[in-house]
Amino acid sequence: MVAIALLVGIILELENPYWVPTSCMAVMQGVSTKHIWTRAMQRVLGTFIGLGLTWLILQFDVTILGICISILLLQTTVEFLIVRNYAIAAMFITILTILLAEPNISLLETPDNLMITRFFDILIGSAIGAIGGWFLYNEKIHYFTKKQVRKTKVAFRKYKS
Repeated sequence: MVAIALLVGIILELENPYWVPTSCMAVMQGVSTKHIWTRAMQRVLGTFIGLGLTWLILQFDVTILGICISILLLQTTVEFLIVRNYAIAAMFITILTILLAEPNISLLETPDNLMITRFFDILIGSAIGAIGGWFLYNEKIHYFTKKQVRKTKVAFRKYKS
């Protein structure tokens, strides 16, 4: 699913297609179908709020020292929150990754384009991850797969003897 997510990002000619598979993988780390769908919704909502906060932060005259201190504080906050509430952590992850991955001056001058493309990338990746999670934990698919594996083992034993 991660490869499919990257392929979709490339086919759609996204500016930064690597955010689609990154988001897909983050969503698919859930432990059940329900958990994956919850993570997908939390990721999209957290990213949306985080992008809004990032946009607000970038409206102020931010110095390089201010960005460095912000990165330090954001990393600490993310580490604390990620195991407690993914939606809230996703807000800070969004701000952190933008400050880390987009260190150019144009970000400070015109952040609007980046915010729109990042949200679109995260939305696509989360949707693909949610679909992948459905396939991963679907009971009917598991049953069919186990049944096919048993048939293959029996056929292999007959062939071997």
